[in-house]
Amino acid sequence: MPSSHTLNVSLTGELSEFIAEQVKSGRFRTASEVVRAGLRLLEREVATQEPSAGTNFRRDSLYKAEASKPATGARDSRS
Repeated sequence: MPSSHTLNVSLTGELSEFIAEQVKSGRFRTASEVVRAGLRLLEREVATQEPSAGTNFRRDSLYKAEASKPATGARDSRS
């Protein structure tokens, strides 16, 4: 078995429930197996994108996440 590393992550309630449901269904034995399966799918998706898209995947994802956050304390400069 490959060496394992512990990583703590924060999940939404919905994702946590989804993982629990997958384990309860018997398809996976542990939450870690569910997360690893999801990461393998993401890895495949990134690998099938254009080479330049794969390199920019993380940056683009972070940009989209930041852009979707509501501005706090910012004023409309048109006022």
